Amino acid sequence: MSSVRNQKKTALQPAVKKSKKKMVIAAAIAAAILLVGASVGITVKVLHDRKHAAERQTVALCNGYEIPYEELRFLTLMYKDSLEGKYGEGIWDDPATAEKHREELQDLVMRNLNKNYLILSACDYLSIPTESREIDNYVKSQIKELRDECGSRKEYKAMLEEYGMTENYLRFSIGVSFLESALYYALLDGGMYEYTQDNFGEFLDYVEFGGDYARTIHVYIANEKGDSTADNLAKAEEISEELQALSTFDERYDLICEYIGSSVNDDLQSISGDGYYFTYGEMDEDYEKATFAMEVGDVSDPVVCSGGNFVIMRMPLEEEYIAKNAQTLLNYYHSAALGKFEDGFRHDCVVKLTEYGQSLDILAIQ
Repeated sequence: MSSVRNQKKTALQPAVKKSKKKMVIAAAIAAAILLVGASVGITVKVLHDRKHAAERQTVALCNGYEIPYEELRFLTLMYKDSLEGKYGEGIWDDPATAEKHREELQDLVMRNLNKNYLILSACDYLSIPTESREIDNYVKSQIKELRDECGSRKEYKAMLEEYGMTENYLRFSIGVSFLESALYYALLDGGMYEYTQDNFGEFLDYVEFGGDYARTIHVYIANEKGDSTADNLAKAEEISEELQALSTFDERYDLICEYIGSSVNDDLQSISGDGYYFTYGEMDEDYEKATFAMEVGDVSDPVVCSGGNFVIMRMPLEEEYIAKNAQTLLNYYHSAALGKFEDGFRHDCVVKLTEYGQSLDILAIQ
């Protein structure tokens, strides 16, 4: 499954139908990836529950908040899985290869351990309450819906275990997701987005002529379970070299479309031909860097992301598409702007490991 879009956006993925349960789970997990933990009213009560003291033991501090072990564990397991998708299955089973990827794993975990606190700090700055009955009720309703979709408490617990989550952690994630929505609308109501419905025409001009938007199509080769990541990368390199060897835009476009419509490509949503329109802050960082480094008509070398390999062609923007999909583009623009606003609190949200946190071996976390 492709995951090039930033987690705050709709991920690029094969166009397959999902059950409601899987959609709810996916939404909760997506929120948890960036919105780790929370210190909303509902969680303060849970933190006093000694039943899961080991899971709640503080591993780090961030802007006055205590980060429990369960948050560190979730991120660690998530990024272990992500790096397996990038480098191949079993890299954590062999001590030699595990040690080789230790630093990258640790960097990813530490870089993302403060994400929820950026949101909480931003809420505090704008005087958005982080404790309310509305938050409590929303979290309870989401948990109930998820339990009902799972069918039984046993299946619900199995689902949490599958994703390396605790129920407490899931509640954290849902609560902070709610708060980020509140933050989004506070910025909108406060006139903090440069473009809104009030100057929609100016936004369309900005997209088409401002230089900050790109359009791409791509071939995506996923690293599925059992695949050789080396073979997949070699295939992506072969496709990239073949496309780059062609001298004209039309030749490259015709050939990449053939690949997109073939069994080689694992991103079925790209078959439409419209491609992906985005500005800075919307996409996977490596995908974005590769795109904005190219001119229209260029084809990238393979871009390796957590789930596989992209061969990207930058396309010209089309006025008709922009006009037809302007509202979606504006929503994505707002979401990217929200992310930039949250990042402004990064200097306040430095993660400092406790003595206990420093004593943990990240490779040993299971």
